[in-house]
Amino acid sequence: MDFIGKWRIDEALSFTTSDDGVKQEWRKVADILADESVEEGDKKMLRAEVSFKEDGRVQWCLPVPDDFPKEELDELVASGEFTLAEDGKIVIEEKQWKLEDGKLMYDTGIKGEVFGEEVSSWTELKEENGLMEIMVYRLARV
Repeated sequence: MDFIGKWRIDEALSFTTSDDGVKQEWRKVADILADESVEEGDKKMLRAEVSFKEDGRVQWCLPVPDDFPKEELDELVASGEFTLAEDGKIVIEEKQWKLEDGKLMYDTGIKGEVFGEEVSSWTELKEENGLMEIMVYRLARV
């Protein structure tokens, strides 16, 4: 899979509970964004663009809101509080990718252990129907 470049979130894993337990299903982001019962704060990350760089970085970026004052943005960037991507979007998170034994691996940054054994923060990214599956998101190339 050619993964270098920009991707957008196309589907998100949705969890619902019922008497039968927890149900999970993949939902199209367009449907979630149109759903008035979903809070705006929950929708924010779904507008992210994910950029896989050749140097092993993965940048999660959001567009600068139209009403955000340019002077304030310039100050935040100058202070180091914000970083801007090449296209002017705000970098909200930066992770790493690597190829290992022919597999595309992504560093989630999640630390933990299972039964007293440390668990790697790296996970394999897989392709599903032309989309890249990364944790609870499926990405489509921009």
